[in-house]
This record gives sequence, C-alpha cells and structure tokens, in this order.
Amino acid sequence: MKLALILVMLVSPLYARSTHKMFPATHDSVAEENRRADALGYRRYLDMEDVNIGVAGGELVPITGVKINDKLPKDRRYLRPEVLSFLERLNRDVGSNLTVDSAIRPADVQRRLGRFNPNAAPFDGYRASSHERGSTFDIARKGLRRCDYRAITIRLLYYRAIGRILVIEERGCYHVFVGEGDLDVLIPSSVGNLEQAPILIDDVTDSGVASE
Repeated sequence: MKLALILVMLVSPLYARSTHKMFPATHDSVAEENRRADALGYRRYLDMEDVNIGVAGGELVPITGVKINDKLPKDRRYLRPEVLSFLERLNRDVGSNLTVDSAIRPADVQRRLGRFNPNAAPFDGYRASSHERGSTFDIARKGLRRCDYRAITIRLLYYRAIGRILVIEERGCYHVFVGEGDLDVLIPSSVGNLEQAPILIDDVTDSGVASE
C-alpha cells in the first residue's frame, strides 16, 4: 500500500507537466486482460440474448449512480457486479465526475464495430475485446477539466499499482479492466527505477458507443 502511494507521488508531478500518455497500450495489453479474465472465470457474452441471460442470472447488473453517455444503448449498460462496485467507488473518489462511454459489448457487436473501426480489438481470439466479458468500462475524457483529469489519472495509477485494474489510455477515453489479486503490470515512467512499458502503440482503441 505504501509503495503504491509513493509511486503516485513520484509520477503525478511529472504527468502534470507532460503530454505523454500515462497508460499507453502495448502489443500485450489486451491479451493480458484476457489472461486475467480467464483466471477469474469471466466468460464472454456472444450476443444480446446471451447478455440478457447474464442479466437474468445476476452475472451482469445495470450501471447506477454514474453518468452514462447518451449514445450508449440502454441494453448495453451492464457490468459484472464487482466491476460496477469498483466503478462506483472510483466515481466517488474523483468527486462523481465520471461519464461511462462503454460497458458490456457482446462478441457480435464487437464484430460489427470492427467493420468500420479498423483500430477496434477483434471479437475473438487471445486479443479479443474484454468488453465482451462485462469486466471492462470506458471513461470519457472529453469535457474533463484539468483538475478532474489529473484526479482520475492519479486514482487509476494507484489502483493499478495495487493490482486492482489494468488500464489503457485511448484517444477519447480510459479503458479500464477490473480484476482481483496481484497483476504483473509496470507503471510507465522515466522516474527512478520505474520501467517504461515496452512496444508502445499510439492508435489502438477499443472504445465504441455507436448505437449499431
């Protein structure tokens, strides 16, 4: 816990003066989300019928208490219960300033997304989008004040440092996978002995709020 706080204290002053991404994607980012999801037993949802089964069985719950982008279809405003619990806590941490851009996205929707977004994650395989599992949400960056942006970044740094989440900073959002236990994830920074994440990718995106 103390180490996590020290990391945040070291990194956040530099981030305030920098334009580089704190959470850049790597070629292994999405694969690591899937490895963690498999270890936790998070299954993929194949279509909206499958999502409805998950909702009926309590595997997925509706997002409440957090602002949601109006463009996100109402039938995809669901997450796993433990993921929603974390989202609500994060929202409280930063003064209830979060807006959710994306949540559950079954495989058939992800496949359609890939047809018009060449940077979208695939719908199957080891690099498939973790949105298919209800384990991941996107937080909008648009409209954030500088102080809000800084507060969200610092909290995400902290939760990643203690192994609670994996996170990618995309062009328009933070892509946040929620898991449990220790995660072997490096905090990218040039400070001290903190190691820069390898093989950075500038254009990877997995977000999508279009009402396809």
